[in-house]
Amino acid sequence: MVTATASADYTVAPTGAALGAEIHDIDLTRIDDATFKSLYSTWLDHLLLVFRGQTLTAEDLVILVKRFGTPVTSSNLHKRDLSERTANKLFNLPPEVTVVTNLKEDGKPVGILGDGEVVWHADFTFKERPTAARMLLAIEIPPAGGHTYFLNAYAAYDTLSAAMKRRISGQTIKQADIIDTAMKLRPGASLDADIRTVPGPSHPIISTHPETGRNMLFLGRRHGAYVNGMSLEESEELLNELWAHATQARFVYEHVWQPGDVVVWDNRATLHKRDAFESVSRRVLYAAQVEGHRPFEAPNALDLPRHERFGTA
Repeated sequence: MVTATASADYTVAPTGAALGAEIHDIDLTRIDDATFKSLYSTWLDHLLLVFRGQTLTAEDLVILVKRFGTPVTSSNLHKRDLSERTANKLFNLPPEVTVVTNLKEDGKPVGILGDGEVVWHADFTFKERPTAARMLLAIEIPPAGGHTYFLNAYAAYDTLSAAMKRRISGQTIKQADIIDTAMKLRPGASLDADIRTVPGPSHPIISTHPETGRNMLFLGRRHGAYVNGMSLEESEELLNELWAHATQARFVYEHVWQPGDVVVWDNRATLHKRDAFESVSRRVLYAAQVEGHRPFEAPNALDLPRHERFGTA
């Protein structure tokens, strides 16, 4: 087991799961550049950081996300206006913030994702450059349900057989934007479309992290996915096998939300999902993210060492 360690500015308490660490004794509104540099390194090591009892405003969240990179609004990623997400006006929020909520106004959702289950996915993998750092700030949390689960995609790759690693090396998955993670059909999309001809970016199944230099199993999202060059039957068989492997409980951390939580995860190296919760409950979280890179498989990917986090959990 990993034990808590202390730096000059905060304490790192790794979870007992395959990823994640809680960071204690820190106020995210009062961190200097040196402290953030240390936190960033800790984030790369653990893939996900949890900060409890924070008192951030939406503006504070924007300041934090800018430390990780160039903010990008989910409205721009979806090629939509903020006018379609009335929570920003309702709560007077900056455009870098997206509201994840089940609240409605005049019977219409004011934010995204509602109160239903959200299936396993990495964010914005239907883009050529999926987001890198992604974060949530918990404002209101229901008394039950709405837990978020994260899995370690380094561990999912590292524990594949050598034969499977060779099989998927050089292979890519098309990520078509047909169904969202709440399993709702995108506007203008069709379930009857041939996935082989639907537009969408292709990303390598073995993705090498641009900062850690370690490999991840890059699956993106299950629906609207196709392994290029295969028959539909072969593609489905391989994807089913990889998803069954990646979503094993041994790779997963469950986050039970509390108001004031800030959770920051590496969207490049994780997948996540959410439980449903009662529609009569209120759940409000603020989300922000930064631009990522175009995923790639290193030429020497099969010779690279494993990421250490799973082995130390």
